[in-house]
Amino acid sequence: MNGIHPRGVNRVMALFRQVHQGPHHVFVEEWEASGAPVVGVFCAYAPPEVIWAAGALPIRLRGAGSLDSAMADTYMTGRTCTFVRHVMSLALDGRYDFLEGEVSLNTCDHVRRACDLWRLKTPLRFHGFISLPRDARESLYSYYRDEVRTLGESLAEHLGTTLSKNKLKQACALYNKVRKLVSRVDQLRARRRPLLSGADALTVAVASQVMPPERFCALAEQLLEAAEAARPRGPVPRARLLLAGGELDEPEFVAALERQGAVVAADTLCFGSRNAAEPVRRYGSDPLDAICRRTFFQTSCARMMGSFPDRVEDLLERCRQRDIDGVVFQRLKFCDPWGSDAHNLRHRLRDLGVPLLLLEREYGMAHAGQVSTRVQAFMELIESSARRGRKGAGETRPVEAQV
Repeated sequence: MNGIHPRGVNRVMALFRQVHQGPHHVFVEEWEASGAPVVGVFCAYAPPEVIWAAGALPIRLRGAGSLDSAMADTYMTGRTCTFVRHVMSLALDGRYDFLEGEVSLNTCDHVRRACDLWRLKTPLRFHGFISLPRDARESLYSYYRDEVRTLGESLAEHLGTTLSKNKLKQACALYNKVRKLVSRVDQLRARRRPLLSGADALTVAVASQVMPPERFCALAEQLLEAAEAARPRGPVPRARLLLAGGELDEPEFVAALERQGAVVAADTLCFGSRNAAEPVRRYGSDPLDAICRRTFFQTSCARMMGSFPDRVEDLLERCRQRDIDGVVFQRLKFCDPWGSDAHNLRHRLRDLGVPLLLLEREYGMAHAGQVSTRVQAFMELIESSARRGRKGAGETRPVEAQV
């Protein structure tokens, strides 16, 4: 699925791929040249609009560019997930020293431990923290809103700015545009003969979270213009897959799936299309409340313990919309929240007859060959089931794999 694209698509995708090489890329350098600071955030539950309105560029923290986690292993147990360890190895090696600050959350015990390392072992000048409730209930919403307000006001005070209603409105409009463009790019892989691969769609989605929003929008519009003017190339994919599960910001992992003749036509990833699913609505009178409502009540991740039924319904709706043949569920080793979701989803999809492949992985592509082998077997199972006329009849068993 990663064949030759028209020249205009290749040119823009090459620019988007630059941001995947490491944290300090050319677009961050451009932003810094204007004299404005950059703040790293661990989780999508830290609203980018609030950080931007306070005067800083928010970027998602990633482990891209880390060759090993040795530096973080000095301070973190081997049972800490490799995503967090690679992020902190970059931080301890000075690769994130260009940041003015960072924002952590009690997303999980691993990120919470990383918060301590940021404060004790890095030279960053600002440290924010959001205490996130464990369930997206209305009775807990005001607590979350107060946490976000405190973060925004403390960052603005640190930067010598103010968190004004006007700046928040501007941020809402800007990031709504980003999400709309990410969703439009995501639609390019939904066609019978996709105009963009799932790996490219994830590349764009990740770029939207680590680039200045204005620069991202300009490039995304160029990409859409070039892609929508092109003709589909190559055969119809052997299978249409949905990629679900925990943290995944590595397009090469998606490419490993697609090299077997599949297309990842949809996902429910926080670095992917899920993060762009809903805009901030009705932000005219109280933009902070509108931002917080959108973020707190969005389709949740496994960290929200009581929202599993909503996550399953969202996944099934995406399967229906994109005519999905099977679900690939991946999670990082030692990730307990997504491990619980994998267990529950296995039984739910088995009852519905939806083919499911479970993959446990480490951050990075050290086991790409094993991933490809498992996916090849999974697609053969899907094709065999379809030939027997059993697809969707409740007779397909999940295929489990560990890589």
